[in-house]
Amino acid sequence: MLYRLTEEEVQRVCRRTEHALGEVKRNVGESVPQIVDWHPDFAFAHTFHFCMEQLGEVPTFQQFREFSLGSAEGRKMLGDPAKALIRDLVETGKCPQRRAQAAMRWRIGNAYYGFLREVYTLVKLRRKHHIDLRAHPLADALFRVDAWVGRRALSLRVGNGKFRQGAAAGRKTPAEKLLTDVVPPLEFTTIELAAASTFGELHVPTELDLDHAAARLRGTGPSL
Repeated sequence: MLYRLTEEEVQRVCRRTEHALGEVKRNVGESVPQIVDWHPDFAFAHTFHFCMEQLGEVPTFQQFREFSLGSAEGRKMLGDPAKALIRDLVETGKCPQRRAQAAMRWRIGNAYYGFLREVYTLVKLRRKHHIDLRAHPLADALFRVDAWVGRRALSLRVGNGKFRQGAAAGRKTPAEKLLTDVVPPLEFTTIELAAASTFGELHVPTELDLDHAAARLRGTGPSL
């Protein structure tokens, strides 16, 4: 499914999807640490890709919400665990229900935008630059590798000092550190975007970002 996508299909989803963050503001969305740092047992990458394969297309956020709340697989992967966490926070007096629900919308909405950004980037590099990039949810969830070609690994990041920014900052360990002992060694390419300046819109690499990444993935540009 992923490798058959066209740029037009991905752009159509970007136009059709509802605002994944709803009306939630950052100060509210990031105010519940138990949700900001939450990772369900089924990694988000796994759930998004499973949903996409089930639908036969990249899901809009409203389609993904329907999958998560209305299908047996979606409820098991995300819907029920998310509700259980909210319920626990409310029942133990750690957080009011509305704030917990808003924080969960922020967490899942941002994860959705991250998935859509990765799909957009992979499709652009495959279609425009003819690079046979591959991707797998396990590579994303375990090793922070969003795609690869041969022994060159690609990671896509949005600059955020709290989570992951540059080689040394943030709490998310980058792929080049997680896979530093792989033999023979891998080469690493990173597309790091500045923080989004527009609320609730898909933040994607520029054409120049993609041109530079394509050169590095071909081995004709400097690795980062």
